Amino acid sequence: MLRSFPNIKVGLMVGIGGGASTKDHDIRLGDVVVSSPQDGKGGVYQYDYGKRIQDREFKPTGHLNQPPSAVLTAMALLVSKFERKGNQICETIDAILEENTRLKKKYGRPKSDHLYVSDFVHPQDDEGQGCGAFCETQPSKLIHRRPREVDEDATAVHLGLIASGNSVMKDAHMRDALASKGLLCLEMEAAGLMNHFPCLVVRGICDYSDSHKNKEWQGYAAMAAAAYTKDLLKVMIPKRVESEQKLATIFESR
Repeated sequence: MLRSFPNIKVGLMVGIGGGASTKDHDIRLGDVVVSSPQDGKGGVYQYDYGKRIQDREFKPTGHLNQPPSAVLTAMALLVSKFERKGNQICETIDAILEENTRLKKKYGRPKSDHLYVSDFVHPQDDEGQGCGAFCETQPSKLIHRRPREVDEDATAVHLGLIASGNSVMKDAHMRDALASKGLLCLEMEAAGLMNHFPCLVVRGICDYSDSHKNKEWQGYAAMAAAAYTKDLLKVMIPKRVESEQKLATIFESR
């Protein structure tokens, strides 16, 4: 890609991922998680690539370089704006769907958002299907969360670390282990860019990375991630982008 477009200076990877909800991070379906540098990490790291030494904890070593400063500055501007006015992501999506009614079925916001206890596994003979037939008839297995307040965004934006791997994550216990280390989201695509491409990763949350994973929320989550990215591009300062180093030059120097 950089050979075809050698002047690229900023990379944005936008799509969907699985949420890692905890008491400290109330992540729900339809929310947006944005990679943000923390604890010496660039915002994304590969959880299944690293060092494993006998009698020691596995140590991930693959990480995504942090985004250019122009992107980080724009993120900070959005944080300030959202604190004052809210993020307007739901309103943006609603407006698009009103103008394009044929998209409502695929991209409209689903009504159900069920987070199950980690030990409750989706039936093996029903993988990939919704939870209506069996799982939703087990209310004791649900983790109950308070409704979001009127002054809170229905689609929240979370900044933090994203875990990327080479396989689909449908394991609540592994998710919880990563969440205990501060990870907010799990995904696959960014793993291929580890240690090379300094970009921002934006993920709309479409499932909880457990055995109940299905496609019901994928359309809306993708729209939410795109809506956030649109707002980010609006506040990005052109002169700051122009001053950034070309990504092709960064690759050539490695």
